[in-house]
Amino acid sequence: MRVLFVDGCIRGAQSRTRMLAQTFLDTLTARKPGCTVEIADLNTLRLVPLFGDTLAERDAAVAKQDWTNPWFAQAVQFQQADLIVLAAPFWEGTFPAAMHTYIEHICAAGLTFKYGEDGSQIGLCKAKHAVFFGTKGGIYSQGAAREDDFAARFLKTNLRMLGIPELDVVEAEGLDIDGADVEGILEQAKNQAHAVAERL
Repeated sequence: MRVLFVDGCIRGAQSRTRMLAQTFLDTLTARKPGCTVEIADLNTLRLVPLFGDTLAERDAAVAKQDWTNPWFAQAVQFQQADLIVLAAPFWEGTFPAAMHTYIEHICAAGLTFKYGEDGSQIGLCKAKHAVFFGTKGGIYSQGAAREDDFAARFLKTNLRMLGIPELDVVEAEGLDIDGADVEGILEQAKNQAHAVAERL
């Protein structure tokens, strides 16, 4: 199994989100010794967003279908993975801009998806399953704030376009509320991460 870990944990080693993802990866690799984990560290990659000039440059490369072009390094890696693991904290309704930019880079027509005769999108990625890890300071799983949480929905839409229909979501929320049992909340999320890894 070829696992791709997309690390959007901007705070690095101090990230609670990364800790949850690492719990999952440790359990998975212990169960499946033959699997390899490749890491797309968004802090290190510093991907360039698609503005007018960079979009034109990338579109020209897409037209040539030259997937060896550096513009498609992340898309090729993503397309070939057997399992996708993504981790990012909850920011402004979804996650940090670095993750949005990464998704722009992996959505390459002709490589990770294509259009059918009726205009529908057909995914070309090898993986059929993804796992997303997130952490939230507040509570968004219930009440009026549910409408403000687009992170998993945004990912699910894009992953489905790329041909990845299954998405498990493991999140710890309420971590920054005064008096919250932070350790208890994280432990519960870790147990969920273990359970997902045991099932895959």
